Amino acid sequence: MLFTIAAVLGGAPPVSAAPLTTPMASLSYFIGAWACAGVFPSSGKTIASTMRYESDLRGDALLKHHADAPPNSYLALEAWGYDSHAKRFNAVVLDNFGGARRFSSQGWDQKELVWASEPEVQPAQRFVYTRLSERSYRIDWDVSRKDGSFVVGDTLTCEKR
Repeated sequence: MLFTIAAVLGGAPPVSAAPLTTPMASLSYFIGAWACAGVFPSSGKTIASTMRYESDLRGDALLKHHADAPPNSYLALEAWGYDSHAKRFNAVVLDNFGGARRFSSQGWDQKELVWASEPEVQPAQRFVYTRLSERSYRIDWDVSRKDGSFVVGDTLTCEKR
């Protein structure tokens, strides 16, 4: 759990305790811990991960912690927020493989939330979250081919713990 300086010094409660504010409230579905299992379609190798989401910045941000189980070693921290001027969601993905990548999203379209990489991310990537039920979702990490089409790099189905 993240703490403000005041909380560490004995003052205010952790900022992550605050509920998400509008329009971030539309992403509150994710808050909590998730166990995920999936596959790399190109090789058929399996993958397992844990994901944990928590509110921060007094409800104006959502933090995501992603950790792959061995033998895979991917680790990531994501910060999701809303830009009221651009009328879109923004995300920064920090990981142990490639540093920082920026993504944006228009929000939920029915049961799908798509994070598309910003132009400086090459090859282009996207994360497609599909809400399967109140307690499960699928996330597909897609990578752009030379012709501009996307191919699934890996796919995970996550269940709320």
